[in-house]
Amino acid sequence: MSNKTVFDLERLALIAQGHSAFQLLWAGAELKLYDTLCGSPGLSPGAIGEALGLAEYPCRVLLVGLTALGVVEKRGDAYFNADLTERLLVSGQPESFTPVLGWQAHIVYPGLQDFLESLRAGTNLGLARFPGEGTTLYQRLVAHPALEQVFQDAMSALSNQANRHLLAGYDFSRFSHLVDAGGGDGTNAIAIARHYPDLKVTIFESPSVCEIAARNVAAAGLADRVFTHPGDFWTDPFPCGIDAILFCHMFTIWSMERNLQLLRICAAAVEPGGSVLLFNMMGDDDRSGPLSTALGSPYFLAIATGEGELHSWSDYEQAMHQAGFAEVKRVTGLPLNHGIIVGTRRA
Repeated sequence: MSNKTVFDLERLALIAQGHSAFQLLWAGAELKLYDTLCGSPGLSPGAIGEALGLAEYPCRVLLVGLTALGVVEKRGDAYFNADLTERLLVSGQPESFTPVLGWQAHIVYPGLQDFLESLRAGTNLGLARFPGEGTTLYQRLVAHPALEQVFQDAMSALSNQANRHLLAGYDFSRFSHLVDAGGGDGTNAIAIARHYPDLKVTIFESPSVCEIAARNVAAAGLADRVFTHPGDFWTDPFPCGIDAILFCHMFTIWSMERNLQLLRICAAAVEPGGSVLLFNMMGDDDRSGPLSTALGSPYFLAIATGEGELHSWSDYEQAMHQAGFAEVKRVTGLPLNHGIIVGTRRA
């Protein structure tokens, strides 16, 4: 259950001007402010302006805004990154979150301009801002290679954030061949294969994304155990001889009716005793939050598919049982409101 959120004037002001807060955060990343303060902490406003190529007035607007938001700290006339900024917003850091900001800036913000009309229509009208064929963002990104790279970079960054929690939260050692369905650029598959040296992993993705994943797998030296399987798992068969299918941040894309269809496909694809694992941010059973999951659903309604959302634990469990899985378990307590639902087919 979520704790009741306090809605006061300060919170109202931040929500009402959330676009300004994001643009300040994004500008700091794009202008390399956080990188600059990481390498040279304690710079003066003049030194920052010179390093960023900004005149005094625009530099002041940026620094006052980011200081008020707590992204940077002002001590006397000197500026420093906040602790979280140093860890998550500096380029090249293992946990860098900046690619996710690029996804927000170039995809989420433009598309959510049509959120109100998408609510009224009940479908993803924001998709029109990304011309191309298909009814989902994922289909249309094929026609926009630069945007597809922005998207894949963001998903990789999110995966990097979550991977260690997935690996810490579940023991994959009982599996021999796992399919990472919708595995993106291979980030998840590479991490899992490194952790489990006896496990084979196949990335089931669209042909264009499989090309990216194959390059990353080769660079990681894992081409003998991590494979790609180009196709569409809604219409094309899964690889043979698999005992596990993993979906990371995938079942948020569709309605639960569609998720049930896919779970039935997966139940038939895994060998007896095999499992399907759903790794997502999870919504509360009483549909009161948490905030991080609630803020993700508008993207799916207005842009991505027009039907997805951050579903609740109980929604997934019910669908697993309806799909015919004999045993369904929750793995709770993971950070960032994440969890794992494991459905196991009768042996």
